[in-house]
Formats: sequence, structure tokens, C-alpha cells
Amino acid sequence: MEIITSPSLKPRRRYDYAFMDTPDSNTLAILGTIPSRWGRMPPLSRAMVVETGRFLQESFLPPPGAAATAGRSIGLIGGTARGSLAPDLDFATTLLAGANLASPALFGYTLANVPLAEAANHYHLTGPVYAVIDTKAPLDTAVREAKRLIRMQPACAYILACAFDDYLDCDRKERLSLTFTLVQNNA
Repeated sequence: MEIITSPSLKPRRRYDYAFMDTPDSNTLAILGTIPSRWGRMPPLSRAMVVETGRFLQESFLPPPGAAATAGRSIGLIGGTARGSLAPDLDFATTLLAGANLASPALFGYTLANVPLAEAANHYHLTGPVYAVIDTKAPLDTAVREAKRLIRMQPACAYILACAFDDYLDCDRKERLSLTFTLVQNNA
């Protein structure tokens, strides 16, 4: 088992594309095609899809199904301190108008694993995909979980381990944070 972190993938400070209704040309170059649910995705889900694609490209991973991964899968484990707090609060706000007026589009994003599932779906990642919550060291927890899974599932070629969160800064502006690492099965 080997852990690879791309030096060019330092945490990004700006995720402006995640707040755009239509991805710009740079974002489109990573996505290939716009996910069908892009318009209703919260910013964290959009950023997860884009940054997963960026990490796959910069790590020079073969696309799922290519000769180097044929018969083997790629997973995505995300560690988070806040889970789906931002969409949860947005959904709760829609509940104030009455239970019958709550937003079904937001409800679908009230689970912490949904941003990961959106990325896995877009890039056809078929290995384990889920979120773990750790308020102190979410990336470390995701890496430990990825190592454990890769030992248990020899058919899994790689697991992308990441830390992801969405929070309000001191100016009450929404901020996103994503950091990726790769756990490789050398079996």
C-alpha cells in the first residue's frame, strides 16, 4: 500500500466556479460534461465534483475501466468536520414556510456523503464511497479508513481520500475547503 499526495494539489483558496450557475471554460475542461444536477447542487457538491476530476487528472490515474484498472475499482472516502451543515441549514430555512413548502431539491443534499456520491457518479468510481466525520483531523481519518478498506478489498486499485468542508468565515461568507490524497493498492 502506498499513499501519494500530489505536490501541486495544495488546498485551493478560491472555488468561485462552485457558486456559478454555469461552469466556466476552465471548469468545463476538468468536468468534460456538466453533471445533470449541477444547477441544483450546493457549492460543496460542485467543488467536490470538480476537485475530484482535477485530482484524477493531476495524479495521472487511468480512467475507470482502462487497462490499468480493468477489473479493479477506485473509491472515494471523505473526512468532514461539519458534514452537510450548510445544506441542512438551508433546508431548515425552507421548512419555516411550512412542511409542504420545504425544498425537495435541498433535501437531497442533507447527507454528508452526497457530495462524494455526485463525484463518484460523474467519474464512474465504483469502489467504496462514503463520508466519515471527525472534527479534529478529517483527512487523517479518511486516510486511515481508505487504508483499512484497501487491505480488505484487493479489487480496489485506488481510494481517493479527502477532507471536505463548507463553513462561514468571520465575514459570514461561505467558504469551501477540499484536500485530496491517494491511497494505492500495490497488490
